[in-house]
Amino acid sequence: MDQNVLALAGAAGTTIVTLMVTDAWEQARRGVVSLWQRFRPQDAEEIDGLLSRSREALLTGGEQADIESEWQLRLGALLAQRQEATAALSSLLSELNSDRNGQVISGTMHLEAHVGGQGQVYQSARDQTVNHYR
Repeated sequence: MDQNVLALAGAAGTTIVTLMVTDAWEQARRGVVSLWQRFRPQDAEEIDGLLSRSREALLTGGEQADIESEWQLRLGALLAQRQEATAALSSLLSELNSDRNGQVISGTMHLEAHVGGQGQVYQSARDQTVNHYR
């Protein structure tokens, strides 16, 4: 298989799994299922179920690298069998990445810490820099 096609399958698998835990998940799922409906319609329903199970595994502590590898292999197999799917997958990946760049994730966060003695706590919901000057 062409190295560019392998790279595309790898990037797409990583992106899809990354989006499984974001607000863009439904768009990614629909895009992947649509890809299978177009090029391997007999497997589209199974792929939809596998996507849901992969997402559930990821949300319950599954190894992201393992799930990414599975989807990279599935996408690579699709591209190996149906070379004309390459352009469609590339287009889907571009669409998902362009939408993701402007994504806003909302929700709530609860931080709690308990310290005894002379301990110190530093908590942050994003980047944090702590400088100690004496």
